[in-house]
Amino acid sequence: MPYSKSRARRDFETTYSELLSLARQISYRNVILSYDHKNMIFQSSIVLLCSSLEEYLRVFVEDMFFRYRSNGATLSEIPLNPRTFSLFHRQRTIYEGFIHNRDETKVLERLNVTNSHIYSVVDDNVILTNHIDPKTIVNDKKYPSPKNIKILFNRLGIKNIFAETNRIGGKDYELLLRSFLDVRETIAHQESTDLTFVDVKRNFENIKDFLDKLDRTTYKHICEVSGQKYWI
Repeated sequence: MPYSKSRARRDFETTYSELLSLARQISYRNVILSYDHKNMIFQSSIVLLCSSLEEYLRVFVEDMFFRYRSNGATLSEIPLNPRTFSLFHRQRTIYEGFIHNRDETKVLERLNVTNSHIYSVVDDNVILTNHIDPKTIVNDKKYPSPKNIKILFNRLGIKNIFAETNRIGGKDYELLLRSFLDVRETIAHQESTDLTFVDVKRNFENIKDFLDKLDRTTYKHICEVSGQKYWI
């Protein structure tokens, strides 16, 4: 089956359209707003689009694993990296506790090879239930910096997400994202940022284009590893 937009992408594009429409409406000369008021709205639209991109990442990852669970996927149908990350994450908290209190007895009890809470994630034949917590995958990496996006999508099994998006779109999406975030960070730090509707529209279109390639890349990955029925 051909690619279809994820629910997370559809939600993002709804917000995208609303924000861009508002920015366009107040850009007209006959709108009775001061230059400063218009600039504040332009700035707000950039910040809100960044928040919407962050929400896309969160919703996408949570929907991905909800789809696996609701369709009765076995762990063999799940990409290896989220399974491995789950194993690593659960063991890491135990080792961090050991570094803090040096209680070897407690560590051995919790790391016991019969502890199914930790090790069942390596069994290909088990049906996915609570083996992978999507929140642990996405929550600390949902701010859409290039570094976070690389780590997040590697956790999902895509080793170099920007290499894939760049190949599909023929653009340097990491550079476009950095440019957008530079504007967003300047606004957040209350530095002087004069924006026009042309600036807003260009940044919006760049992010929408990037998200299109992101969604398509992940669609291909899920279909190849798990099958099209698990697409979200």
